[in-house]
Amino acid sequence: MAVGLLLALFYGAAQAQPINVDGVAAIVGDKMVLRSELEQEYLQYLSGGKPENFTVRCEILNQIITSKLLLRQAELDSLVVKDDEIERQLGNRMNYFMQMAGGQEKLEEFYGKTVLEIKEEFREPIKEQLLTDKMREKITATIGITPAETRAFFESIPADSLTYYDAELEVGVISILPEVSQAQKQYALDKIEGIRKRVINGENFETLAASYSEDPGSAREGGDLGTFGRGMMVPEFEASAFKLKNNEISQVIKTKFGYHILQTIERKGDRVHARHILIRLPASSAQLEKAHQKADSIRNLLATSGITFEKAVKDYSAEDEIKSNGGMLYNGKNGTNRFTAGELGETSQEAFFYVDKLKIGEFSPASLFSSEDGKGYRIYYLKNRTTPHQANLKNDYNRIQSIATERKKTAELTKWFEKHKQETFIKISPMFESCFTNLKN
Repeated sequence: MAVGLLLALFYGAAQAQPINVDGVAAIVGDKMVLRSELEQEYLQYLSGGKPENFTVRCEILNQIITSKLLLRQAELDSLVVKDDEIERQLGNRMNYFMQMAGGQEKLEEFYGKTVLEIKEEFREPIKEQLLTDKMREKITATIGITPAETRAFFESIPADSLTYYDAELEVGVISILPEVSQAQKQYALDKIEGIRKRVINGENFETLAASYSEDPGSAREGGDLGTFGRGMMVPEFEASAFKLKNNEISQVIKTKFGYHILQTIERKGDRVHARHILIRLPASSAQLEKAHQKADSIRNLLATSGITFEKAVKDYSAEDEIKSNGGMLYNGKNGTNRFTAGELGETSQEAFFYVDKLKIGEFSPASLFSSEDGKGYRIYYLKNRTTPHQANLKNDYNRIQSIATERKKTAELTKWFEKHKQETFIKISPMFESCFTNLKN
């Protein structure tokens, strides 16, 4: 990774590798905007291969000044950010930075500090950002938009400026997993407890993992899962990992994947390096066939009895993540349930194969699938398919309403800013006076 880009990513933290820029770019009430703060944001802009542009630097400074005003008002209004919100954001950001840097060791080597030390330096900037966001939400909390406003916004867009959308699909899933008997559960439990006893009695964990673990990805590495942070594993597994001392062996842990034993290799702050052995809950071919029959019967109910897709998901579907989204596949790229054909193929080739043959409102035959939850059967549902088109109110009302609402919120924030900049002491460095002559008192 280029050093410049990595520095840009570390905006807001104390500088282990400081940009050689001193001084203050602006003062907003009791808040200072350091030139280094500005230059780091500008460096991120340049990292995309874009040319030098003083106007962009001015725009960035304006954004930072706005944020400082929002932060100042949040403090005056005694807004509060909970510690768990800060911890969650810190964990997400550190995980992202480690991925970008190529791992924890490379990040620590570049930064010259441990992950825990880096995290502590981020704590206050993260808190300030969350307070700023809360203030922004408070200002726009009452902003809504009526159908008439949505229509007026759409009609204000020149016809030749309307967005062109590719064909998109909305796809639902009902998942049926085989039911495992109590005897099978006991068999798996006895097996993992026997392996744990062998580890406790001195046999090598890695050798046993390679021989017995039913997690093929980690078994090849002696059960090694690498280093992970909070929120990256299922809750039961994570809770045990963060309680163990180095090299300690866990009790048997039950998760949706089966039964595990876990050994923590090393813990550094909020990161754990661990290995595990997994014994899955075995499903026989007869139980898998029974799941197939159940999926077929549900598909028949959907086709003939009038039961709704939503009720079938609630009553029968097994995959929690999809079920929590009402049974609809979620497109992380655009934050909606809509996929282009290419995006759906990237998410699930199986879903694309079955849905491509369906008409709107139809259900696919039950099809075998394998996932982290095990093997089972899925029924796919084509809720909607649009044709390639320019944006219009019939097909894209929710999108247009969302854009119009954001525009209205932006206008409200601008109105708030114009008022508060007149009531707040703002001083701009002579170097940037040409950007903000209208902000000077």
